[in-house]
Order: sequence, then structure tokens, then C-alpha cells
Amino acid sequence: MWLAEISVSGFRNLAEQGLEFDPRANIIFGPNGSGKTNLLEAITVLASGRSFRTIQDDQLLGFEAPHFRIAGKARSSKDKEWSARVYFSPAERKHYFFDRREIAKRSLYAGWLPVSVFLLDDRRIVAGPPAYRRTFIDEAVAKLSHAYRWMLSEFRRVLAHRNALLRRRGGDDELSVWDKRLAELAGEIRERRLEYWQNFNGHFEQMSRRFLPADEIRLEYLPNVGGKENYLEVLARSREAERQIGYTRRGPHRDDFRILLNSRPLRVFGSYGEHRLAALALALAEAETALASGRRPIYLMDDVAAELDNDNTHLLFDLIRSKGQLFYASARPPAVEGRRFHVRQGKIRPV
Repeated sequence: MWLAEISVSGFRNLAEQGLEFDPRANIIFGPNGSGKTNLLEAITVLASGRSFRTIQDDQLLGFEAPHFRIAGKARSSKDKEWSARVYFSPAERKHYFFDRREIAKRSLYAGWLPVSVFLLDDRRIVAGPPAYRRTFIDEAVAKLSHAYRWMLSEFRRVLAHRNALLRRRGGDDELSVWDKRLAELAGEIRERRLEYWQNFNGHFEQMSRRFLPADEIRLEYLPNVGGKENYLEVLARSREAERQIGYTRRGPHRDDFRILLNSRPLRVFGSYGEHRLAALALALAEAETALASGRRPIYLMDDVAAELDNDNTHLLFDLIRSKGQLFYASARPPAVEGRRFHVRQGKIRPV
């Protein structure tokens, strides 16, 4: 599947316009602040219903725009076509449409177009707090499973109810009802994450050997609740302490993973450059896992080669060539074959 065309209006600084794309590579270039990243963001909103830069939809509106609309069409090698549209206004909130049918929830809409986003500051996945890594894994799994996205949404809903009950110092009988449902969902989430992790880990090893060939690098998953622990019993034992603090301390919402470089945590002992290369290996491994599952990814890259040396830059483009559709944004176009688009003050034109 590849994105064949997109039309936007009222989105960030982008002028109202429509564009047609090359199924292999699309190079978006122009001055800083012209709107290159905004185009990548619009593609992400079309694909998933959400931006990679903010969760505040109001921030996506253009200056004085009453609403934004993003529509697009995707095609397959067998000439099958899909259409989708995302509409938002502060009064009506957000609406999702797929093949002319309105989709009630983002969790049911997201993932119809398998995009993998590569950002220049992706090193936060390596060096940042655990929430970034959990989001990385959850989004990766959800791209391959709508059921997982729903499961995660339901877990968060139940967790919020339990936390509210803890703050009210609810009784054991009432908490037991929520504990049972939370434990059921936690077991499903753990199983899906670990199944994905087994496949993902192998792809990460391959990618990390390419970008950091002189080092031993590996991943280690850090579950907050161990495999031999009964989560329902963990919740029961923790109730009194959690009533004091008002939230649930244990569960998959506290899972993490780490990267070990020569047996030491890369987050602590790695250099800035090693963080960048490891983050790139993570993103490429996620795309490779999607590809192995039968979903040809769409690569959205926001100047990720800006801080790479020539060897790693060539390696990056060699790895993604022929594996999926590429959208690459930078101030200056890289030496990659593909359709070129120049961006200036929100107006995008093919060159």
C-alpha cells in the first residue's frame, strides 16, 4: 500500500492544496519553517488520526482557520484503492471517515495506513523517560492489531476508574470488581507485547549491527509485573498503600525496556551519536517488523540524516530502498531518486 494523493485545508501553515505522490520516494525540501514537517504531520494525522508533535488538536489549526480537513487516497500494486478523511473543528471535535463511512473512534480508524515516523529528536526514545518507550512499543503493536489498540484503550479506562476509586478510598469489594477486569486486560496486553517483542528484537539486532558494528548491543524488556507474579494478587496486596497515594503503582502501564551497549545501559553510558544511531535502529526495526507481517510501511523522515556521516546516510537510504514508500523532508534535497516537492510559506509544488 502507498499514499497516492492528499489534500489539506486549514492545517498549520499549509495552503489549501492537493498533491499526488510517487509510490517509491518523495523528497520535500525548502527553507526552515516553510511547512515541510507540517506535511509529514498531515500524513500522520491522515494515517492515525493523531499528530506526532502534539495531542492538542487546536494547535493543528491554521491561523484563523475554523477547521482543518485532510483527505487522501492510497493504492496497492493490484490497483485497489482506499480513501480516508479526518475533519476537526473546535465546535464539532474530530471526525474520521474511511471509504466514505464515518468511524466512531480513533482506535478503530488508526493504522489503516502503516506509517513509520523518523524524527531528528528520536533519541528521546533511548535517553528519555519510560513513557516514550512504552508509547513506541504500544504504537508499533497497534499498527498490526486493531484489537490491541482497543485493549489498550479499555485498560486505560479501567485504570482511570480504579485510580479514582483509590483516591476516594473505596472499599475492597468495589475495588475487587475493577481489579479483576484490570488483571484480565493486563494479561492480554502482556501477551501481545511479548509476542511482538520476540519478532521485533531480531530485527533490532540486525539493524544495530549495521549502524553500530563495533559494539555489542542488545535489548532487554523490563516488565513491571513479572511473568510468575499473579497480577490480581499484586493488586490486592497493594491496595492499602495505593489508597494513600491515590494511584495504581504496578502493571503494564509501568513497563519499560532498555538498550545495553557492551553490557551497560546505553541511556546512561552512551554518547549523543550512539543514542541517535540506536534510535534509528529502533525505528527501522519497527518498520521491518511491519514489513515481515505483510504490511509495506510508509517511511516519514524529518531530516534524520542531518547528523549522520556519509557512510550511515548511504546505509540508511540503501536499507529503505525498495522496502516501502519514502517521504523525506530536509532543507536541502538528498541525493536520492524520487519526486521532488519544493515548500515555501506553506505552498508545495512539484519540481
